[in-house]
Amino acid sequence: MTIADIFLYFIFFSFVGWFWEGLISIVRDHKIINRGFLNGPYCPIYGAGALLFYFICQHVDNPIIIFFTGGVVACALEYLTSYLMEKIFKARWWSYEDYPFNLNGRICLYGFLIFGAAAILTSYIGKPTMDFIAQMNYKIELATVLAAIFIIDIFSTTKSFAKFNKLLREYQATLGKGRIAQIIQRGRRRFEVTFIDKPRKVLTYQQRRLLKAFPKFESRYNIAFYELKNFYKKTKYQPKKQNAHARKKSKKILK
Repeated sequence: MTIADIFLYFIFFSFVGWFWEGLISIVRDHKIINRGFLNGPYCPIYGAGALLFYFICQHVDNPIIIFFTGGVVACALEYLTSYLMEKIFKARWWSYEDYPFNLNGRICLYGFLIFGAAAILTSYIGKPTMDFIAQMNYKIELATVLAAIFIIDIFSTTKSFAKFNKLLREYQATLGKGRIAQIIQRGRRRFEVTFIDKPRKVLTYQQRRLLKAFPKFESRYNIAFYELKNFYKKTKYQPKKQNAHARKKSKKILK
């Protein structure tokens, strides 16, 4: 087993996880939503979970042990990922606080059961998948290309979110000054100019996608974040279709 084999296995199950999340969005929201943190068709947390499970349970045949081991491994990984992302990006990306038997809103019993069932399924397809990858031609070249795309995606998304945090921090600082008259007279006009006249320059595609992908997103700058989110909701923001008439209507809503 080579590094290329391990990486391609990781990418494959990251894609499977992304596909699964897409199916959930179709059932729940009646539309396809890219629910991954990154832009590409992959959710690394699923790939990492499948890879960990493969190394831990590749010689285990008991389905009960596989179920509980898979559930524990996946929940531990999800909890750690949630904690680290909160520390790095100063934000909570998902929350299970509405689900029964949750732990700090990061994991829940429902997720444990789903992950356990997925572990049993993975136990049947994991080894054949690894064997298939091991016999692939040009796997090193394929892994190199995919790794380059993956790294660029991580860098691009992280940079975009850092700019988004800066935007929220600056806007919240304006709201937090407490000068109500100034916010009403000057802040509103600045808000209109920034968020209506130049909407595409404020939020990039990546930033708008992340807002859709994580509906329970919670930021350190929640005051500014909910102002921004409510604004887009009220004005039914559609960047490709917004014209002069739509901007005029948006301004009326704000008044």
